[in-house]
Amino acid sequence: MTQNVAREEPQPSIAPLRNRWPDGSLYSRPCEVEVSLTTLLGLSTSELIQRSRITDSHDPNYVPSECVLYFVRRPGLIDDVLHDLFVILRQRVLRAVPVTPRRLAGTTMLAEKSGEQEIQEAVLQKFQEMLCGDRKGKYDDRLDCFECRFNFSLARLRLTARKKVWRDEFRFKQMDSTDDVGGPPTEIESALAKMRNALNGESVDFLYRTKLHAAINSLPPDQRRVIELIFQEVPIDSQKEGVITIANLVGCGEKTVRNRRNRAFETLRDALKEEEDV
Repeated sequence: MTQNVAREEPQPSIAPLRNRWPDGSLYSRPCEVEVSLTTLLGLSTSELIQRSRITDSHDPNYVPSECVLYFVRRPGLIDDVLHDLFVILRQRVLRAVPVTPRRLAGTTMLAEKSGEQEIQEAVLQKFQEMLCGDRKGKYDDRLDCFECRFNFSLARLRLTARKKVWRDEFRFKQMDSTDDVGGPPTEIESALAKMRNALNGESVDFLYRTKLHAAINSLPPDQRRVIELIFQEVPIDSQKEGVITIANLVGCGEKTVRNRRNRAFETLRDALKEEEDV
């Protein structure tokens, strides 16, 4: 008598890495990552996403970032699953490269250091560029390092970004201390006030507001921060004790703030020139 034996579904295999060491050998993931992947490959997508949302690394159901990246890099994911895992991975990058608020002297207000913010933005942008290129079919073997040691690889990326930001800060500080750009302060303040009103006014042409938003977002981070604070009607400087000013919030002198404002205004004015002519 023949006995029917139910066939078990084959366990999906773990895709190997492609990057190579100088001696020609392939990269290999740490054993604990391989073990986690073996378990995770047996989960449903909903279970995988639910466990990936756990932020406590001591939780027994925590999914290592190396594993989240593994699944984001794999082809065949449906859009909703890919989006959820991508957002989770992005949040982990931001937590690994934090921006620490500092308390302003004499106040209870907290402000973020613009330099740290630029470093975080640079790391996130570089990581997303690599990942998006990889997803489009151009395998980026630099991400193999992240699949092996995610936080260590982010730390290296952060160090590279920090060096660039420091170089740029030094160059901009020299410019801020010597250059006075743009027209008279009253003209610039008046023009920026009109732009601020354009962002808030419903009667202003939609395309103009859209282009203004895009122009502001394209500014260098230090200039964009100054413009955003000006649009929030925060004063550049004040002689009154305890008043929150832009100079305090961005951690630089009044002249530096005004020079950043002036350079930003020149960029915005050029970007909006066609609309203003119309």
